[in-house]
Amino acid sequence: AAVMENRSDFSGRIVVDVGAGSGILSMFAALAGAKHVYAVEASEMAEYARKLIAGNPLLAERITVIKGKIEDIELPEKADVLISEPMGT
Repeated sequence: AAVMENRSDFSGRIVVDVGAGSGILSMFAALAGAKHVYAVEASEMAEYARKLIAGNPLLAERITVIKGKIEDIELPEKADVLISEPMGT
């Protein structure tokens, strides 16, 4: 994944994954050394992401899943990096 190939862009940074879906990019960002990742997902998929991430305690402590639209939420801290993987047509 592009995230893992660019670890220096994520190491020690606050990352926001917009439209996180299952949270796979959030997990890659955490594995790449992100200080913290906010996985923002508006659909019910947020609960699925929460469960997947909770299954890996080492990643779970650095990933927060937020259910909501990015334009409607307020993050607890300023982001350094925004990532997203748009799907569909």
